[in-house]
Amino acid sequence: MRHKGMTATFVALALALQGTAWAQQPAPPEPQANVETGKAIFTADGCFECHGRAGQGSRTTGPALARTQLPMDAFIEQLRHPSNEMPPYEPGVVSNQDAADIYAFLQSLPPAKNPKDIPLLNQ
Repeated sequence: MRHKGMTATFVALALALQGTAWAQQPAPPEPQANVETGKAIFTADGCFECHGRAGQGSRTTGPALARTQLPMDAFIEQLRHPSNEMPPYEPGVVSNQDAADIYAFLQSLPPAKNPKDIPLLNQ
């Protein structure tokens, strides 16, 4: 009797540890992103028309995208299902690899300057 109880406890413990090991497996790597390809797609697909060539955005056309704080999966979700007047970019138009390249380009852009640090704006 005691032997069966110990075996069941051991099996349960082994399965729990195995589940923990599976949970700790790293996520599959993101596709390799290319900044230059992302810049070319950003330009060719007209993203710059609303978001600016440097991803600076505008109140009237589209939000700033340079150094976006969105994680890549949220960026792709917004790309596929935009919340405002932006057209949706389905995978047949902008693949996940293209989106990763665009994201890499946007992350490579320099951060916006603080308006207080621009002398011309503070005269």
